[in-house]
Amino acid sequence: MKTKTNGAMHTILGKKISYQNFNASKQITRVLYEKNYTKFTLFDNNREINETHVADLIASMKKSGQLMPVVVTQNMEVVDGQHRLKACEKLGVPVSYVVNYAGSSKQIAVMNNTQKGWKNRDFLKHFSHRSHHNCSEYKKVQKFFEEYKLPFTVGIALLADRSPNMENTKRRGPLPSFRDGTFKITNLDKAKQIAERLIKFKSFVPSLVKKVKFIVAFIRISKLDNFDLKTCYKQIENNSNKFDKCFNQEDWNEAFVKAYNYNLVTKGKKASKRISMRKEGF
Repeated sequence: MKTKTNGAMHTILGKKISYQNFNASKQITRVLYEKNYTKFTLFDNNREINETHVADLIASMKKSGQLMPVVVTQNMEVVDGQHRLKACEKLGVPVSYVVNYAGSSKQIAVMNNTQKGWKNRDFLKHFSHRSHHNCSEYKKVQKFFEEYKLPFTVGIALLADRSPNMENTKRRGPLPSFRDGTFKITNLDKAKQIAERLIKFKSFVPSLVKKVKFIVAFIRISKLDNFDLKTCYKQIENNSNKFDKCFNQEDWNEAFVKAYNYNLVTKGKKASKRISMRKEGF
């Protein structure tokens, strides 16, 4: 009776590797190099080239070189890595590549979508490791998020002493420096103070504190003339329904002011002053 050997075979880049004769299979796939960029062909049905991504790769390659080879078919058609190819071309350096012997344009979407991108928590864990030169700063960030359970973009903005903005943070805020390992905390005490104020909302409006736009509105409104923190807590608790129909950031800002001012006592010993956004211009 013959023993089945199906389970002892594995395919990588279109080549079969035998686990039973692993040493003979070690060199089945090799990393090659090419400086004649005209030999490579891009598939028409691949994504459009993103010049910003190419620029980011150029910056990375100048620092660390090409970390991942380009994957091509036997005809030098690029299945994965067209941005890496363009970055190498602009830098004038050889392209490292591997050949997928069973490769075709059908694999483009599969390869791009199976490469799971890093999340902010992944970067935090990575740069907090003692092997990173800036690990002490990232350990402080890690401790901050352990203590204050805030949305990540908001917490990073507070630590960078910037006004968090959901629309702009990813493009122009502190996240790029956070993701390349160079992030520096600007004012930890101030960030903790604001975070503590935000956390107090959890006891009476926990669902609102999970929303970035509510947090952004609070930080902005708290800078207005006549703003009082104790009055704010009481008014938001009593009038949280004012946020039921909010969509964009402007809606949330206006709803916050309405909730703060609603039925506010303005005379007598318990009088409080109303707040207004008109003077601030937002």
